[in-house]
Amino acid sequence: MMDKIKDNPSYSAIREQLKGANAFRKALKVLSFAGIKNKELNKILDQVPAMQKQWEELTSAPDRFNKIFSAFGWIAHESMNSELMERAVTLAEKDKFEEGNNLLINHYCSEEIKWPITWLKHIPAFEKRYDLILLAYKDSLNERYYSAVPLLLMIIDGGVNDIDKNKGFFTPSTDLTAWDSIAAHSSGLSVIRNVFNAKRNKTNTDPISLPYRNGILHGRDINYANKEVTAKCWATLIAIHDWAKAIQEKRKAPPSAKERVSFRETLIKASENHKRNEDISRRVEAWKPRNIVIGVDIPFKGNESDYEDSTPEIEAIRFAIYWQKKNYGNIARQIHQFSKNKEQIPTEAKRMREILSNKILHDYSLKKIEDKAPAISEVTLNVEFECETELKNKDITLRFICEGENGRPGMFGFSDCKWQFIDTFLYSLDM
Repeated sequence: MMDKIKDNPSYSAIREQLKGANAFRKALKVLSFAGIKNKELNKILDQVPAMQKQWEELTSAPDRFNKIFSAFGWIAHESMNSELMERAVTLAEKDKFEEGNNLLINHYCSEEIKWPITWLKHIPAFEKRYDLILLAYKDSLNERYYSAVPLLLMIIDGGVNDIDKNKGFFTPSTDLTAWDSIAAHSSGLSVIRNVFNAKRNKTNTDPISLPYRNGILHGRDINYANKEVTAKCWATLIAIHDWAKAIQEKRKAPPSAKERVSFRETLIKASENHKRNEDISRRVEAWKPRNIVIGVDIPFKGNESDYEDSTPEIEAIRFAIYWQKKNYGNIARQIHQFSKNKEQIPTEAKRMREILSNKILHDYSLKKIEDKAPAISEVTLNVEFECETELKNKDITLRFICEGENGRPGMFGFSDCKWQFIDTFLYSLDM
């Protein structure tokens, strides 16, 4: 691991690019004395020193945060709101630690974490536990901390156990590090794991401020049910998501020399990710469900060209078209897979054939579209099909989830996202 998070390769790459730009700026200044001038280029390059200063402040924030807060159960992580991190650090550095701590508590025990929680569905180990995660979230908002805390500790330990193959989060030998990561830096998850693993040998009736796993689950820390302990559990779970994502992206160890991308490629990728995250945050704040009138705004039944691309309704229409054409492979590609293994497609296509081959779709039409969240929408189709000589007419509701490329968050308005359905509705066809 790097000594500091600010030395992570993705951060260092941009730092080197800015250094190069600044050197070029100085060289251009020298050339200007020789009569070689470019006012527009000079104007752009004059911003480089300020950009360097901003970059140093931004990249130093995670290290400063961990230095102050890790002993108290908080760590910096990729999904953490950068403004929240900076505000907490600034308060603590001004001898206002309690204000910074309360800022974090209030954030991680509020609806502000609703969006990061949805990202957990993209990690198979947490997709299995997603119903429990939602229960813990509901309990937290309703101040049922006595229920939320043990539930979250079990989700954390069990989820990591599945990811690491038989070793949970609280097992000292579990490697919680990853290459080029904030949450999985050596100053991150490994540190708070050790904090939470403190020995609790005696029954304690005093309130605690840290989610001591052994003390809580073994009944030693009786007075654990409070907002601060709950918030730290949530912050840890979201940080674990960032570690798990790094593992999914095969960043457990540094890439080989052949796999390493150039500084320029890293810069472009980091810049794109930052812009996308900022864009998503703005869109989530401004998001409202669409008000689509079927039969006026879009047809009840039409060609693919009659519907806007990158929307759930066009995918619902495509599903019906594929069903009519017995194209089970394309239907398999429409199913939301929490594990992005391409080898699953033939297996899913076979399963679709088993479910749908005896059901001949005669007609279909859109009946209702309900946008539930920025990345979730439900589309109801009325379908008329024949099953073993019996003609049936049913309403089926396809629940769509939006996802960007390579598992990145997606939502309405992004052309690179896919709307895929959860296939549980298919079983209602036999009822």
